[in-house]
Amino acid sequence: MKRSGIKEVAAAAGVSVATASYVLSGTGRPSEATRKRVLEVADALGFIRDASAARLRTGKSNLVGVILNNIVNPFFSELVASLEATIYESGGLTLLATAQNDLVRQEQLLASMVAQGVGSVILSPVHGTTAEDLAPVLAHGLRLVVCVRDVVGSKAAFVGVDDEKSGYLAADCLLSAGHRSMVFIGGYQHTTTWDGRCAGIRQALADRNLPEAACRMVPGLLHPDFAEEKMLLLASQGILPNAVICFNDDQASGAYRAARKLGMTVGGDISIVGFDNIPQGRILEPELTTVDIRPALIGRTSAEIALRKVSVSDEPAPRHRLDPSLVRRKSVISP
Repeated sequence: MKRSGIKEVAAAAGVSVATASYVLSGTGRPSEATRKRVLEVADALGFIRDASAARLRTGKSNLVGVILNNIVNPFFSELVASLEATIYESGGLTLLATAQNDLVRQEQLLASMVAQGVGSVILSPVHGTTAEDLAPVLAHGLRLVVCVRDVVGSKAAFVGVDDEKSGYLAADCLLSAGHRSMVFIGGYQHTTTWDGRCAGIRQALADRNLPEAACRMVPGLLHPDFAEEKMLLLASQGILPNAVICFNDDQASGAYRAARKLGMTVGGDISIVGFDNIPQGRILEPELTTVDIRPALIGRTSAEIALRKVSVSDEPAPRHRLDPSLVRRKSVISP
């Protein structure tokens, strides 16, 4: 079936092409009777608005490109669900891709998003992303929102959480339970997220006159197997403390596996804390104590900034660092 265009809709409704265009684009001030007639005809003819043509006429796009580092971690599933719902409710459309922690792939995806005519881009950057990597997108005049992990020196908008406070809350929870040594497992070294959490942990130690060495930092991969492997290795060397901070809640499931293999009871023989506050933490036994870093709110706020109907040059790029909170459950020994 040949797709009907706006000329066919106008002819069938007995109005001018201009009037049909006003009705179908939601602009102008046609009468209610005219609007109703045009919409009924458009529906009967199966008219679909040509968004690409509209972009050419108006210079605006309702497409929001979203590039995530990965989507395997349930944290990102929660973030993107909130983000996509916000964009949809505003009449926009999400174009989603994953960079798989690959800088070259991220560069190609950013170029592809620009080529697709998106109006803005939301990016959760891969490890090693620099301000220079993001400059081409900003040079095209697109609104760029970096989320979760900041990029030092970038002129893009940013939405994330206070990483230093997050690290402080995790360590303070364990210290308040009586622990005096701990290990922080996972996270890519020298990213803003890892650096911030490490700084928060060290500050919590300093507030109790404990040395930085009271927390062993073990940076690395973010998946559960990494946490399990490192805990078993530390145990084999006789240096595994009975307090563990995992870089995310997903990784904490690996720490639980290691504890079982070592014959340790989580919340009894060993305390474990995560970051994210995703539903998975409630499934673990016992339920995981975690730092809520607001994935849904990060997604919604990022979308709201990306959808703002102003020129990039009209305002400075906003920067939002959300306030984290500790969610106490049963995986930490009670004080």
